[in-house]
Amino acid sequence: MSMSEKPIEKLVLGGGDFKFMAAYKAYSEAFDAAGEERRASLNEAISKLHGNEIGYTEFYAAVNTGEETHRFHRSQISTTRKFAYREAERKADRIKRHK
Repeated sequence: MSMSEKPIEKLVLGGGDFKFMAAYKAYSEAFDAAGEERRASLNEAISKLHGNEIGYTEFYAAVNTGEETHRFHRSQISTTRKFAYREAERKADRIKRHK
């Protein structure tokens, strides 16, 4: 870096709702751990989000680039009624008894 270039500084944006403040916190943490070229892209992403040019999904995709992302996965829970469960148990016991 030469003397004429000044380092990229973190943008300070106030206001907004809770979602924006959470996004700004994510931006701030990523900015502190990033290099110079990454900081420029982070500044661009947060400024576009603040100006409503992009949505939160695009913003988080830009912030989490290169990091492992975890998606929520809902497991399927299968249930049975008490009567059906007991009937299946009786059937399994009959089959086991007569084998």
